[in-house]
Order: sequence, then structure tokens, then C-alpha cells
Amino acid sequence: MWKALRTWAVGRPLAAITLIAAVPRLLAAFFSAGYFALDDHFLVIEAAASWVDGYDYNYWLPWNQQGDPIPGGHNFFYVGIHYLLFLAMKAVGLTDPKVQMVLVRLLHAAWSLVVVRTGYRMALQWAGPAIAWRTGLFLALFYFMPFLSVRNLVEVACIPFLMLGMWRLVRAGDQLTWKDALVAGLWMGLAVNVRYQTLFFAAGTGFALLLQRRWWPAVVFGISTFLPVVLFQGGVDLVIWGQPFAELVAYVEHNLSHATTYFDQPWYNYLLLLLGIFIPFFSVAVMFGYFRRARPLLPWLATLVFLAGHSYFPNKQERFLLPIVPLYFVLGYTAWELWRAGSIWWQARPRLWKGALFFTWSVNTLLLVVLTFSYSKRSRVEALYALRGEQDVYGVVVEDTVEGEAPMPALYYWGKWDATVVPWPDAKEDLAVELAKYEPHRRPNAVLFFGLEDLDARIQRVEAAMGPLREVARERPGLVDRVVHWLNPVNRNETIVVMRAH
Repeated sequence: MWKALRTWAVGRPLAAITLIAAVPRLLAAFFSAGYFALDDHFLVIEAAASWVDGYDYNYWLPWNQQGDPIPGGHNFFYVGIHYLLFLAMKAVGLTDPKVQMVLVRLLHAAWSLVVVRTGYRMALQWAGPAIAWRTGLFLALFYFMPFLSVRNLVEVACIPFLMLGMWRLVRAGDQLTWKDALVAGLWMGLAVNVRYQTLFFAAGTGFALLLQRRWWPAVVFGISTFLPVVLFQGGVDLVIWGQPFAELVAYVEHNLSHATTYFDQPWYNYLLLLLGIFIPFFSVAVMFGYFRRARPLLPWLATLVFLAGHSYFPNKQERFLLPIVPLYFVLGYTAWELWRAGSIWWQARPRLWKGALFFTWSVNTLLLVVLTFSYSKRSRVEALYALRGEQDVYGVVVEDTVEGEAPMPALYYWGKWDATVVPWPDAKEDLAVELAKYEPHRRPNAVLFFGLEDLDARIQRVEAAMGPLREVARERPGLVDRVVHWLNPVNRNETIVVMRAH
């Protein structure tokens, strides 16, 4: 059997790589539930699902805002795709949020296979079958890729579009035509629709075409890149706001005015990230290969412009760099392997590189297993899901007097969009006075206690305002959440106790 599989894999390496990549992604789709960060849930899932049910969770739509409506700088393209998906699921009676999210993750897992396949094909063209096979294995099994592939991060969802666009240009080589440029531009324009900042990548590609004096393809590429942006960003905003690009303009203005509000990291922060994410010493080899030569120029300059633009901007969050991570790896790893094959020093020390690869794969495999089966933000998801079985719950008090920052509840898993949510981060404030502001049918009668610290005293304070409470559920964080908190206590790691009034 194994001999037959090996023969099949040798004869059809791309199919084999795709199958290998599909396994951890399929497992992650079923077992890596939850969400990664605030953006991939509250700015995508909560918004889209609430629209399907006739609500507007984030009050993005102008007709649901008070006073003069103001665009919030949100991208409706990726959220709109989820809206249509949730609409279709509801039409066929698929309403359980956990089941819905399995389907969403499966679709994202399938979409991410495009990255593996195009990355393999590029490596095959640049470095031959042996190096392409190893490149494909890394793209298929790098520890963070299956986990991130099933998340709703725009920084990840845009990657297949970028890879498809670049592959269209790369495979044409010296025979590049205006049709290749047209199709490549359309793919990259769709990437911009998902993640605005990928415009840096497209700009780098266009600049490379100009440097190569491919004037007509450069013009066609530029025009076709903006076509999807004009159609979707301009068209959707025109329908919703009565003016094109209203959200895009608001997004740019917000980011410029808050350039240092969230994070202000040094220019080399993303270089350190690239050195860390691919596991040293292997990551050093990949970076050496990438910066050793500016070839092939089109993908190299595209990734460099993206990296330079994000390195210049003060607000640096790790996920912002994700759109170029796979292509950066393919460029760096293939260049490194080609250089190493011609290096007398490395040829004289084959065991050294084998040792580095053994260490890399050992660490990677351990992390791959952990992340593939991780349930991110488990306690926050399960706490709200536990309320689905409770009748006549009108709202919740989010009690977080431990940290003093009451997190947003994931109402999607509760399925009750009109519930009253009362944050209570300060124990000195009078909760009874706050609750008295609401009519009986709107007054919260359930509580989410974030953290177990001083829990008895906190329960007594809430009971003084709401009456006796009974425990509904006690949800612990997942393994990854606990490990991340241990590594950096800034990351929240809380057990949530769900209680309600009798």
C-alpha cells in the first residue's frame, strides 16, 4: 500500500501535496473552533449573521445609526460574502452557529489550498521538482498555516487572490501578454477588495513591470487591478451611502489619524517576525535567500514594497504581514536551496543542514498538532452558547471588575441580537441604578463573570442588585489561550462563569 502511494505521489506530486495540505486543514475546520482575535469574529461573523436576522450588530448601516450617519471605514466585500453564505444556510434550515461555523471553516480550508498549489508551481518553475516538493510540504504543513487558514482574517483570506494573480504573471515569463496582465490585475484587485493594504503588493508588481519596460502589460495591469475595486467598493458604497468609496475614504482617514494609537513598533519589527515565525535557524536561511537576490523581479519587488510600506507605518500588528508570508517563503526558500546546492562550504557539511531541518520539523510538528486541534477563545464562545438553552433571558451583565475591561460578548453564538448588554467593569459603580434604567422585558437577568478571582464577593455584589443567582455554566479557556496567557499575561485568559437570576 505504502509503495503504491509513493508511486502515485511521485507521478502526481501536485495532487499529493494538495492532499497532504488538505488533511490538517480539514482537521482544523472541525476541531479548531472559536476565533483568533476581535477582528475575525466581530468585524465579520457578528456583522454578517446579524444582517441575516434583521439586525445590525455593529450599527454599520446608515439607516440604523442615530443622527447623521457616518461611514465607519469598514469593508463590505468580505463581510458581504459571509452575509450571502449565512443567508443561504438559513434558507435551508441550518441555524446552529457551531454547525454554521464548521461549514465556514471548511470553505476557508478549501480556499487556502490555492496557496499551496500556486506556491508549489512557482517553486517548480524557479527551482525544479525536488525543491518544489520540499517547498510544497512546508506550505502544506507549516504549523500556523492550517490554523490561520480556517479563521476569518481578511489578511489570510486575501492570500489566494494574490498568489493566483502573481502566478498568472510568473508562468507567462518572457511571453507575458496583455491578457495575462489583465487576469493578474483582476485577481489582485479582488485581493484589494478583501484587504485594502494589498494595494502595496499590486503597486510593487506594477512598478516591476515598468522597470522591465513592459509598458502595455503595466498599463493593462494597473487598470484591471482597479476594476474590481471600482465595481465592488465604489458600487456597494454608492448603494449604501449614496457616494462611491465612502467606507474606503473613512478607513484611510481613520488609519492616518490613529497611526500610533494602537501600536507603535520600530521599523524592523516585521523582520523579527519573519525570523521568528519560520523557526530559527531555518528562518535565517529563508531570509538570506530572499534578500540575496532580487529575482524573479515581479514577486520579489511586490513582496518588498508590501514589507517596506508596512514597516514604515507605525501601527504594526503581526497579522498585518500575513498576506505576503507564503510568497516570501517560496522566494526565500527556493533561492536558499539553489544557493546552498552550489556552495562548497555547505556541500562539505550535509549533516549540518539535515540537523537544522530535523530540528525545524520537530518543533513544527509539535506546534502543528497543538494548533490544529486548538479551540481559540473557547470560554467566550461556550459561555454565550450556553445561554441558548435558557428561556426568558433578556440581557446580560458583563462583569469584569477583575481586569476593568468588559469584553464584547459574542452574541452570534447566543443568537439573541436584541439582548441588552451592560458592561460592568467597575465594582464601585451602582449596578442596581444601571439596571433600573431598563424596562422589565429589557432588563438583563443573566451575568457573565470574567475570571475566578474574588468570585464569591463579586457574586454577592451582583446579587444585591439582581437577586439570587444560579449557575448555568462554567467555561474554561482552551489550551492555546492558556499557553498564550502564560507567555504574555497581557493576553486575556479567563474562565467565564455564566449565571442567571432565578
